[in-house]
Amino acid sequence: MNRAYILDAILSRFGKSDSDYRSLSHETANHLLRNHPEFRPEFLVFAAMAPEKYTGEIFLPAKIQESLGLPSLFVVRTETASSSGASALHLARYLILSGKFRRGLVIATEIMSRLPREENNLLLGSVLSESQRRLAMSMAQGGAMTTTRYMHDYGYTRKDLYSLSKKLHDNGLENPISHIKKELNEEEYFSSPMFSSPLCLYDISPLSDGCCALLLESDPSRIPGDNAKIFLAGTGHGTGHVSGIPGGTSFPASVEAFRQAYSEADLAPSDIRVAELHDAFTPFELIGAEDAGLFPRGKALKYVVEGVTDKRGRLPINPSGGLKTRGHPVGVSGLAQIAELFFLMNRETYGTGLALSIGGLGINNFATILRSED
Repeated sequence: MNRAYILDAILSRFGKSDSDYRSLSHETANHLLRNHPEFRPEFLVFAAMAPEKYTGEIFLPAKIQESLGLPSLFVVRTETASSSGASALHLARYLILSGKFRRGLVIATEIMSRLPREENNLLLGSVLSESQRRLAMSMAQGGAMTTTRYMHDYGYTRKDLYSLSKKLHDNGLENPISHIKKELNEEEYFSSPMFSSPLCLYDISPLSDGCCALLLESDPSRIPGDNAKIFLAGTGHGTGHVSGIPGGTSFPASVEAFRQAYSEADLAPSDIRVAELHDAFTPFELIGAEDAGLFPRGKALKYVVEGVTDKRGRLPINPSGGLKTRGHPVGVSGLAQIAELFFLMNRETYGTGLALSIGGLGINNFATILRSED
């Protein structure tokens, strides 16, 4: 069977951009393609959640292809809310595994800064069920319900949550593209505005603009000799019930996605050396780590407090700063996680990396395992 290798990747700066979707996509992907002039993509998969709402742009894949000066090729868009970037990568991998295509370009872009926060919250909340929205429920309230249950069931306090937020902010300080660069202290954390108890300002990801582009290749001989040969060893996908009751301490869609990814990669949780886990709300990192089997139920926050998941700990989780501080341009984050793992696995000796991207309130979730042949 073919393998899908990551030839290279690039991330724009996350934060606020003056560009629109087409322009930022062109700028980012064009820089990547210029670094690989011999690369001839046979398909382009584009991901975004809501360009029609954010900037009024439509028909973007073909427009981006034309602006990049690419010849006629298969172009398509994927959209699975906040996991759109991951769904684009999985689709691209399947295209290569099918044998129909040998190499391709994946781009994910989101421009969220054009809408005020109130309109953004309504747009993001549109993924909730009608019954949830009739109760005026927001995404943050759903995250808060899960966090409250986790803290209650396993005996944690907000001081423990501060340790998680502190770790992510410290990691973001070292990431050159991150949206949030802040040396967070305990006083600032506990005096910050409460968005939905127990989640405060420093527990919730920012509204970001950003872009990620990635090249997939089936021929490992095309990868430069000084780079690790990193391939997508396993992918998995799970869906939950949109109308389900939030507030549980596990997302069944994630459990299923991890099961599939581990099975396909022929690996176990104990084989994972680094992870990037969806943390639009910081405690989702904990739920993801436990759903992945990296830690027993109820123990993930304990290991955060003890430093196990620090950037230089035994099992780094979200060394990029995660969605919390790198930023969360919703349609981009799933692909950005893979780019971050790719960069890290080329710099360090991590042989395996795991990513989880969540769509909606734990509903449409994608797990990805990267492995290095070196």
